[in-house]
Amino acid sequence: MKKYFHLILFVIALMSTDYFAQQMPLVYDVENTGSDCPKPYLPTISELPTILSLPDPFMWSDGRGRITNFSDWRYRRAEIAAEIENYEIGEKPPRPADIKATYANGVLTVIVTVNGISLTLNSQIILPSGNGPFAAIIGMNSSNGSIPSNIFTSRKIAQITFSHNQVTTYGNPRNTDPYYKLYPHLNIDNTGQYSAWAWGVSRIIDGLELVKDVLPIDTKRLAVSGCSYAGKLALFAGAFDERIALTFAIESGGGGYTTWRYSEEINKTVSVETLGKTDYNWFRESMKQFSNAVNKLPFDHHELMAMVAPRALFVTGNPDFVWLADESGHVGSNAAKEVWKSLGVPDRFGYSIVGGHGHCSVPNSQIPEIEAFVEKFLLSNAASNTNVATTPYKTNLNSWITWTTPVLKNGTSFFGKSSLVYPANLQKGLDKSITFKWKQVKDAQKYGIQLSLDAAFTQIVKTDSTETDTTKTISGLIDGKQYFWRVQVKSANGIGPWTDTWSFTTYIALPAAPQLVSAVPYPGRQGWVTFKWRKVKEAEQYFLQISFFQNLSMISQSTTTSDTSATLLSLDEGQKYFWRVQSKNAAGYGPWSELSSIIVDVKVENVPTEYSLGQNYPNPFNPTTSISFQIAAFSHVSLKVYDVLGREIATLVDEFKQAGTYSSSFYTLRSSFASGVYFYRLTTPKKIITKKMVITK
Repeated sequence: MKKYFHLILFVIALMSTDYFAQQMPLVYDVENTGSDCPKPYLPTISELPTILSLPDPFMWSDGRGRITNFSDWRYRRAEIAAEIENYEIGEKPPRPADIKATYANGVLTVIVTVNGISLTLNSQIILPSGNGPFAAIIGMNSSNGSIPSNIFTSRKIAQITFSHNQVTTYGNPRNTDPYYKLYPHLNIDNTGQYSAWAWGVSRIIDGLELVKDVLPIDTKRLAVSGCSYAGKLALFAGAFDERIALTFAIESGGGGYTTWRYSEEINKTVSVETLGKTDYNWFRESMKQFSNAVNKLPFDHHELMAMVAPRALFVTGNPDFVWLADESGHVGSNAAKEVWKSLGVPDRFGYSIVGGHGHCSVPNSQIPEIEAFVEKFLLSNAASNTNVATTPYKTNLNSWITWTTPVLKNGTSFFGKSSLVYPANLQKGLDKSITFKWKQVKDAQKYGIQLSLDAAFTQIVKTDSTETDTTKTISGLIDGKQYFWRVQVKSANGIGPWTDTWSFTTYIALPAAPQLVSAVPYPGRQGWVTFKWRKVKEAEQYFLQISFFQNLSMISQSTTTSDTSATLLSLDEGQKYFWRVQSKNAAGYGPWSELSSIIVDVKVENVPTEYSLGQNYPNPFNPTTSISFQIAAFSHVSLKVYDVLGREIATLVDEFKQAGTYSSSFYTLRSSFASGVYFYRLTTPKKIITKKMVITK
């Protein structure tokens, strides 16, 4: 009985798939059906988790689970698009308000104006004979996109050339290119050419819609195609514009239908186009941060291909060209195929990896496969067999496709999304007990709230999914911490997306003044003193100051430390110093401690009882001589050299010194002192002594 029960379920699932396949649109009326969908939180690379296998295309970005209904795909597709724009190609702006188009003499002209700046696209169009309306192929920088043109001419399909250099120049993009001038906030660092070029393809489609009364093109039957770098472009264009019914990505290689993760695996043995070795003119500059961390990417290119679903996509490879990493394309294609399966339209995706021909030269064996996709999705020939999976590879996919394909239902998931009220974003100085508030959502049964110490919610400190009210009081928060919070709505039909993430910082009290303990000589180190004070509970750092003067008008030494002691060195023996300590935390500096004083120990020796100046030795001299002098007490001392005219020619000493015997050298080697008599003078508060010396050359 159990066996028959599973058989019944299988038949029901099969019937449901056939039914929903009939309901799945082949193409859409708008460029982006997900423009109104919630955008996911987009973590920094340090916040992103490591995903060794290919990411699950059915998993919501916020980790709340997997999609369960056909209607969920629109929302999930929008999440993938947001991730690809944020981490890989940069923003693709929506359709501008000011677009004009004309058609004359076989040329479609589209003029796009944004903030008074205009960009012009001219596309050559090859129209079949007859009245139309005709299906059309938009070729990337060519009329046929590297597919033999007779496939289209023999079927009365129009051919349209998209000239991408009119948007931004291939191989040499600059911020002065028309597209970047149109959008000054987008530049060659934060926006790759695939974003700009895909935007240009969409504007060609806008133009076709505007001139439909004079140009007989059926905008519900549009295809795009390109090969190699242009194959990547065709894939991005088809993924990001849902008005394209059929996408051909011919031998697109790395950055196209291959996956960044599996290409890294291949690159261990042969050189292929990996994320770190691709052309960064095409992608946003910040993607380089993933060069040695592709497993941090929250998506991969099986999901770029899946963005085309439920519309039609056919990709090809050429294993004779190792750089293309076509085994990676094989892996990615098998992963992407699962999305079309889950939507009940597996025949709308196909792949063909065949060698024995030149790059971008379609082999004879692929022509029937391409024709089948053209017949079915541009000419509505339902009898065409598009179940194509031609490949030489037998890769074990178990470690790469670790997720299952869900059986989607024909229901509507709950996408209710609340908005946060209090505490406001970036709010500071809040208490350790907070009542969180958010807005009520119709049909909501419960609300889930999460509180975390990081914006990626990997350090969750509080989570509660049972709240029926729109408030929640949380106590026991830590002083001076930044917290992130968000809310999720639950109903009988499922779980909605998380709200935007807001953050706040709890109040930090300024630290108290430290209590001084001692200032003692450092053992065995003359002139070194260790200062100590008591720990302050709220302090994170301490700041020590010492000075000769009680009013601290001139600071002698200072230091910052997280410890409750600090050793200062090279202090003058016998000198009296004043010192104090201040504590600090994230809120700022607390008050100073009381002022204390210390007299640095004097090393006991034969201390001079008077000021004296010895005769230099040797004398006469050249090039150097030594001058000795004695100081009877701590005082300011200067020792200077003068010529016979009384002009100062050198300063040997000019500083405070402890009582003691000293020596200073006078060098003439690097100076042009003439031979003759010179004078040197010792000046102290108590005595001025002058002696003469002789320089000989």
